[in-house]
Amino acid sequence: MLKLPVYHSVISSDALVPALKDRYDIGDIIECRFLSNGLNDTYALKTSTGPYILRIYKANWRNKNDIDFEVELLNHLVKKEIPVSGPLIGRDGDYVIAFDATEGQRFAVLFTYAEGEHSDKKESADLYGEQVAKMHLAMNDFKCCQKRFTIDLTHLLEQPIQAIRNSLSHRPEDMDYLDSLSKLLSNRIDEISSALEWGVCHGDLHGGNVHFHENSLTHFDFDCGGFGWRAYDISVFLWARVRGKEREHFNNEPWSVFLASYQKHKVLSEYDLKAIPLFVAIREIWLMGLHTGNSHVWGGGWQNEHYFDTNLRFLRNWCEVHSIH
Repeated sequence: MLKLPVYHSVISSDALVPALKDRYDIGDIIECRFLSNGLNDTYALKTSTGPYILRIYKANWRNKNDIDFEVELLNHLVKKEIPVSGPLIGRDGDYVIAFDATEGQRFAVLFTYAEGEHSDKKESADLYGEQVAKMHLAMNDFKCCQKRFTIDLTHLLEQPIQAIRNSLSHRPEDMDYLDSLSKLLSNRIDEISSALEWGVCHGDLHGGNVHFHENSLTHFDFDCGGFGWRAYDISVFLWARVRGKEREHFNNEPWSVFLASYQKHKVLSEYDLKAIPLFVAIREIWLMGLHTGNSHVWGGGWQNEHYFDTNLRFLRNWCEVHSIH
């Protein structure tokens, strides 16, 4: 029988139960449920000591150094009393588990549970802006010897453009547009990069990676974090509010509330503010590259003509409104 290679396998929830019970002091595991197949695989654990979240990183997505960086960052934020979903240490003194999966070695980390749920309320945007500012301030003195990818123009533009190229070869005019726009955005950021604040970023502050509970919140999913431009980090919240909308809906109240709240605790320079619209466009290109670059795992059927039409229309409208040309 021919044995074929595997890009991605889903590890059995039942098989995880004894492995996790032996490793962590979390009481009896009542249920282990597979939640989602995203950038990584996420499982929800219900135990006699409470709920937890297990993330199993996909093979060839994050290496051990990347994950150790994330763990050290989260522990730093916990010590600074920033509300995050933090990693749990195993009985062996390590935070990271290694599994031998069909496609190769995969790593996993168990996290505390983020109580609450997603919210688009105005009050939530206000609290979110305040807490993101406090998180950025707390990250300023983070030091780590672990190697980690950098959220720079190579990561945000060059690599995504190459991934998109393979899927958009049948639309050469649109690919030419993305190539030209990418160079323009890169040049515009290069011109002001020395004046932009650089530091540790969450990397994915679209508003879905935070749960609100009563009068508090909990940040989670720092998988896309690393050293980068802070203006990019906060631009992701604006991008998520306007993405897919027609140009007349680009002015967004939750964003205005978020930004005002952020600046009450941490003031942005005029250069950081000017860079935000540029980073919104950059984020859209990054996401397209993420989608097309992972089509071998997620499937590429949904990256059809409608997908590219919608994303390119948003980019063109956004860049026209914000004079990015």
